[in-house]
Amino acid sequence: MIELRGVGHVYSAGTPWAHRALEGVDLRLADGERVVVIGANGSGKSTLAWILAGLLRPSEGTVTIDGDPIDLADGLTAMAFQHARLQLLRPTVAEDVGYGLDPNEADVDGALAGVGLDATSFRTRRIDDLSGGEQRRVALAGVLARRPRLLVLDEPLAGLDLPARRSLVEVLQRPSEMTTVIVTHDTQDVALLTRRALALREGRVVADGPVDDVLPAVAS
Repeated sequence: MIELRGVGHVYSAGTPWAHRALEGVDLRLADGERVVVIGANGSGKSTLAWILAGLLRPSEGTVTIDGDPIDLADGLTAMAFQHARLQLLRPTVAEDVGYGLDPNEADVDGALAGVGLDATSFRTRRIDDLSGGEQRRVALAGVLARRPRLLVLDEPLAGLDLPARRSLVEVLQRPSEMTTVIVTHDTQDVALLTRRALALREGRVVADGPVDDVLPAVAS
């Protein structure tokens, strides 16, 4: 169980440049649950994503996984960033997916298959020769290979052409034991990804529930 209680965050607190990004966020996520966090630019989505991934400690409130602080849960959380190329650190696909681990070939191939990439075709491909959609899936494979309890995806569909978008939606629709949080401002395919959505506006949760009920809260 992942739980947020009274979570808020202020950037540059105590300075003339202080800016509140989140306020009073309460959220509970069951193991294996999937939720989409939606909202306009500046609504606090990215700040919430970083906090959930344990990369940013909130100014207020608590974030726990099974009762322990999430920022101390080493290896239990992972995040795939919008700009996948910045997350790909090795020259070839297989080297990157297995980077920092001690995997065998089957582990790498399994992670690639999990994101819809044929290992025989992609294992030796150079990262810089991949399309944007392929890079995003390879970055996701590298995250999946680490088998986190909580996976946070930041704008996973942004900037993809229609075929790449459809392929990634199919990947994200697959059942998983991981708790998954998908952060996006794009509501086009939200209903295909999950039944639950959380809407943010100006750092506050304005709706949390079935996708069809939450979408009007973002549009209004």
